[in-house]
Amino acid sequence: MNTLFLKDMRYRRTRVILTSVGITVLVSLILLLGGIMHGMRIQAQQYVKSTGADIWISAEGSGGAFIGFSLLIEENMAPLNTAPDLETGSVSPLIFAQARPLIRGKSTKAIVVGYMADKLGGPTGVVEGKMFKSSKFKDYRPEDPVPDEVIVDEKMGVQIGEQITIGTDTLKVVGKTKSLMFVLDTPLLFMDVRVAQKVLLGNYPRVNMMIAKSKPSTIPGKTDQAITIAANLDASDAIEARTVKQTLDDIIGYYVDEPMKAVQFLRVMLWLASGLLIGMITYVTMLEKTQEIGVLKAIGGSNQYVMSLLLKQVAIISVIGVSIGFCLSYIFAAAAPIFVAINFTESIIVAAISIIVCCGSGYLAARKAIAVDPMIAFRGEIDMGYTPQGETFAHSDA
Repeated sequence: MNTLFLKDMRYRRTRVILTSVGITVLVSLILLLGGIMHGMRIQAQQYVKSTGADIWISAEGSGGAFIGFSLLIEENMAPLNTAPDLETGSVSPLIFAQARPLIRGKSTKAIVVGYMADKLGGPTGVVEGKMFKSSKFKDYRPEDPVPDEVIVDEKMGVQIGEQITIGTDTLKVVGKTKSLMFVLDTPLLFMDVRVAQKVLLGNYPRVNMMIAKSKPSTIPGKTDQAITIAANLDASDAIEARTVKQTLDDIIGYYVDEPMKAVQFLRVMLWLASGLLIGMITYVTMLEKTQEIGVLKAIGGSNQYVMSLLLKQVAIISVIGVSIGFCLSYIFAAAAPIFVAINFTESIIVAAISIIVCCGSGYLAARKAIAVDPMIAFRGEIDMGYTPQGETFAHSDA
């Protein structure tokens, strides 16, 4: 009797398999959608954090370094080099702009990052090849020729020595970096700031942001030094200044949360659909056992015993479906064409909620099923009818 619920599952194995598959698919989809958004948030922060800068400066009215239109004249930012709250020599010009380079004759998406090799804004080294040759002077000079060289991420599949065309200019790949991509696997193309000005602005000596590091706080226990410095700089009528946290919030809001609102809505609807479908499947499966439940009760099975049998089945099906969905979501994430980072804590929450929904639906159905009168089962198993000639019962072989 203790294995009766397992025998019933084997007897109804097709329904058990289909129910498990339904749970698996729903759990996998929920986790993958969440993983896509989580991966976008991670990539949105990778570059900003890698620079080591905690002060990000853009033109007044731009809305932020990565949000709106911003053009700064480097020479006008010279007073920042003597700002008492900024580390000496940390103020760095930076160009960060979208581009459509041609690679092997095919147009692709990318972001050009122009910076000075000895300043903040780029990778500290390469995993293959070499760093590009930088300009000799800190200010823009037409007589200062800079080789058209670029560093790419190794995920782009471009080899050292290959050429990339941006606009009318051709750049030579001299080095590769690792794990420096932007949202949705957008590759970053690192080059000297003068080369970036050439290929994007036609040698116009402007940049769209300046970055810097604040000096450590001299007040014990004070950790918001960057906030104070950014607020003081932002008081100027010519620039907007933000901390690294404010900058990251801007990027995530603009590049992730805003464009992914539809996906968020789809995910919520998927949550609702999964809850309803799992509940309906479990509920119908339990109600199909009305006759068996009646028979068990007729031969002496208590309501508690019958309830335990039904809930064991629901729990096993739920755990199997959720476990397979949990594992498959990580396999699909690894094979996905874009970066997908499934949050483990979120996975546990999704799994727990799915199991609770399944068991809850099974419990509600089981409560209704165990209320059946045992005689209903006998009417289903024994054909008791009257003949016109008399009161003769026709018994079935059951």
